[in-house]
Amino acid sequence: MKRSIIILMLASAGIVAGCSSSRESAQQETAQAAPMTQNSQQIVAATPKVVIYKMRKDYSRYVPVTLSADRKKIVAYPAITDVKIGEQFTYPTRLQDGWWLDNRGISRYVAFLTYTYEEYAALPATPAPSELMEHILDSDPLTDMRFMGNRYQYKELVDELNEKIKNGL
Repeated sequence: MKRSIIILMLASAGIVAGCSSSRESAQQETAQAAPMTQNSQQIVAATPKVVIYKMRKDYSRYVPVTLSADRKKIVAYPAITDVKIGEQFTYPTRLQDGWWLDNRGISRYVAFLTYTYEEYAALPATPAPSELMEHILDSDPLTDMRFMGNRYQYKELVDELNEKIKNGL
């Protein structure tokens, strides 16, 4: 049973990876908001992309959510149990020159909530999207975002990314 689920997730991840960004935008606009669950984290883990980004301000301690392309509604958000892996919060990793390595699975439609990871994890239940919309800290926080390939192509991810940054990406 577990093997079938893993195969299904890998196949799904391959399909998702093949989607174009315009198709992704259309899907985000029409998708109902739903919390990202443990299962969606497993799909992300099946195709671990490397995303680095710069922000207008340091929002690294605040919980990210995904907005629709028009930035008027939340289309994806973590459950309160999804902001930690084991005992570690899934903060982004600081890189050189103001770059951050994503460890949550953000997109260009990211927004940051007023909740820190610690505050969010301590909530009694995952808030509804309408409540989360009232807690948007910044709905357009990124100044730059780059896709740097697949995590499997790196031996020392942070060191190699910092070297690419140093060399102008």
